[in-house]
Amino acid sequence: MSGAPRFELDAAVRRRDGGRLLIGGTPPRLLRLSAAGGRALDAILAGDEPTGAMATLARRLERHGILHPLPGDGKGDPMVTAIVPVLDGGEWLGGLVAALAAEGPVIVVDDGSRDSSAARAEAAGARILRHPTRRGPAAARNTGLAAATSELVAFVDADCEVAPDWRRGLGGLFADDPDLALLAPRVRSAPGHSPLARYEERGSPLDLGAAASLVGPERRVAYLPAAALLGRRDALLELDGFDESLRFGEDVDLVWRALAAGRRARYVPSREVLHRPRPTVSEFARQRAGYGRSAIELVRRHGSSAAPLRASRHSVAVWGATALLGPRALVPALATSTAIMTRRGKDGRSRRALAEVALRGQADATANLARVLTREWLPLGLAAAPFNRRVRTALLAAFLVDSIPAWTAAGSPAELLRATALRALDRSAYAAGMWREMARNRDFRALRPGPPPRSRAS
Repeated sequence: MSGAPRFELDAAVRRRDGGRLLIGGTPPRLLRLSAAGGRALDAILAGDEPTGAMATLARRLERHGILHPLPGDGKGDPMVTAIVPVLDGGEWLGGLVAALAAEGPVIVVDDGSRDSSAARAEAAGARILRHPTRRGPAAARNTGLAAATSELVAFVDADCEVAPDWRRGLGGLFADDPDLALLAPRVRSAPGHSPLARYEERGSPLDLGAAASLVGPERRVAYLPAAALLGRRDALLELDGFDESLRFGEDVDLVWRALAAGRRARYVPSREVLHRPRPTVSEFARQRAGYGRSAIELVRRHGSSAAPLRASRHSVAVWGATALLGPRALVPALATSTAIMTRRGKDGRSRRALAEVALRGQADATANLARVLTREWLPLGLAAAPFNRRVRTALLAAFLVDSIPAWTAAGSPAELLRATALRALDRSAYAAGMWREMARNRDFRALRPGPPPRSRAS
């Protein structure tokens, strides 16, 4: 990457005490810098080239997820081969291939299409590889990976749309970090006029948000979708590529195997692609159910990394007090938990910062609990609700909290009702797929909470 590396502060991090106290991250943490460290961080964020002690600090903060490298201007980026798995790609395929071919070689793997996908892609500038029968997207990506010769590859699904500069500077991030194996831009749902398209714009599972992140089970971003994914070819070959036995969740599995092998993955939302939403509600529901089916296999392979919920003991204590004593216990329980956390502070500034860490952590944990209650644990809650008022109250509260993102852009009461219905379908379809797979395998480990996240205060 040309020029000095540039960095941005993590979106969830706040600076206090003249910039020396850093508060935030996922999970929330407290990090204290010396006066010289605070000045060095100012210089890093101002764009000065990190050298010596400043470079050491930048690497330390970047490894903690406090700083994130920014993609450069793309000058000097290594060549990237685009790999597009296709099954009946339709009329959109030629435009995607032409856009990708303008930036480098393109390999289209035709996975048993019955339409003219291969001819369209070849006319647009792609090299075509064919599977005579359908083998699935994981196998198609692996076929392209084996055929590529460049250092970097970019997997792009056939229902994506890319702008001319969608990966500008991303190759340089690999050059700056030898341990980086995978990287993804933001995948936004393409705008549309239907209620489903509008819902997907706000709630697509492929859209991991506007904040950059290191990737991992305890991070803000736990995985990367293969809809648009850049990778270091040799690292992916060492991992044997995508697992072809998985129909859903193969991208999550690949990312977590890379992390377990000592590699790193990063989410860079300053670069974007668009993904066309499912055209019908039934296809939308089938997709969500497929995601749910993948949960059991991910738990088998990755254990607690795939647990639906990981919460600190403080969060569990607050929830327990509220469940046993009612809503009136929430504020006292939260105040007590926060007071216990702040005892580690050496002075007033540290204690106030720790209080902020505690409250942010509780808010994040509660949002995750709401998601689990309305998705993975939904059948349990619905079974108990007719017999227990507190369960009914908890389910209602969880649904309200979990639905906030879907409601924020509703412009009318009718739009609000449609968003509410689609949110309920989204969660219930996932739960149905997950529970059906668990019952079929007589394996219910995917319901278990994971161990508490490691403390990040330092």
